Amino acid sequence: MAYEDETPYDRDGFGALWVRPQLRPEHRLRTPRLQEIHPYRQRRVMLNGLCQVCTRPAADRDGATLYLMRHTGGPITSGEQTSSPPVCVPCAALSVQLCGALQQSRWVAAWVGSAPAWGVAGLVHDPATLRPLPGRALEMVSYHSPAVAWTTASRTVVELHDVEPADLEAEWEAFGAERLEEEFARVAGRRATQEARPPRR
Repeated sequence: MAYEDETPYDRDGFGALWVRPQLRPEHRLRTPRLQEIHPYRQRRVMLNGLCQVCTRPAADRDGATLYLMRHTGGPITSGEQTSSPPVCVPCAALSVQLCGALQQSRWVAAWVGSAPAWGVAGLVHDPATLRPLPGRALEMVSYHSPAVAWTTASRTVVELHDVEPADLEAEWEAFGAERLEEEFARVAGRRATQEARPPRR
């Protein structure tokens, strides 16, 4: 499966075909839509180990990376696959306050030693008709699966290894309230600037 006018940007480094999301020019960027996940941004932060909120490196000084997820009945475990990118410690504090998915339920967090690419999450198509298979939106598909050739990817999926539970309350206390407030102010100031930017045609 391919696009008729396919370009090198339509596939990731593992050969998976990706959706083509709308790309807005910078002067048309306004308030962030926190409930949506942009496929290209997700792919970039996931594969480069960047914080999904501020896009700075998410790893701590020991090289481990923090993952924060909605609680689904148990802790984050080694061998688990996820399409949720990592976060840095201060942005984890922001996330539990502002992210609707985390506010509506408990959350779990863990330090992860390595997170190699495992596959993609996307829409799987019927090889014969090229129509999306019903009821299989955003299905996780391994790069080693034959189904990846019939999938339009929307998110990168990684596999978590060397997982240790994270005590975020302790991490935030060690980070310091003053530094956390500085990070909150920086993000708030950035958002206010975006919201105040006048629309241009």
